[in-house]
Amino acid sequence: MLRKRALFFIFLTLALVLVVGGVINIHLDLRLLALTPKIFKYRRLIQKYAVKENLDARLVCALIAQESGFDEKARSAAGAQGLTQLMPKTAKELGVEDPLDAEQNIAGAARYLHTLYRAFSESEDAHQHCLVLASYNGGIGRVRDAQALVRHHKNDDPLLWEPVRGALRQLTRQHADMHREVWGIDMPPHGYFEGFDETLDYVERVMYYYGRIRFYRNVLFFL
Repeated sequence: MLRKRALFFIFLTLALVLVVGGVINIHLDLRLLALTPKIFKYRRLIQKYAVKENLDARLVCALIAQESGFDEKARSAAGAQGLTQLMPKTAKELGVEDPLDAEQNIAGAARYLHTLYRAFSESEDAHQHCLVLASYNGGIGRVRDAQALVRHHKNDDPLLWEPVRGALRQLTRQHADMHREVWGIDMPPHGYFEGFDETLDYVERVMYYYGRIRFYRNVLFFL
């Protein structure tokens, strides 16, 4: 009994250390675990189109977890629809006739992600994932503008996520002087990006889910 109690407190202490240290996020982990039945429902479709478009199925799964929580009928206030929250214009460009149909939605998003990965083919590993996710959420034009700022400063690599992440924060009105130096006008080519916080948070959450899905894959998700 004493041994079991000691083991319990050891595991509890370890869990607290991991939480405080930022290794695990209880809220996000519990949400992901709660989505397990839905992930099982759609994992074959995710795997099918991930293979077709040369994507990591675990990242596609993480994206859907963040976008809709695996609700195929989800609609956002901005008009995004379905599992991967495709905007109507994007869905149309991707040939998705019914964004609320799970297979069409996943297939369309996979095609779009494939295009984004090709656009950032010079970046590697996690940097490429983050640049693609930022483009998926905030638009590739904003990410290209941020890369242009990094190139202009000439003190970092625009193929890496961290400097681009910092530059996304500089695509706002308060940095108009900087924009004038780079582009000759007060505004970046793709407009001000006042919603950069949302995109940065989005990338962080999807990458966290991606890490946890990779960690749990052989126990829960089999992706």
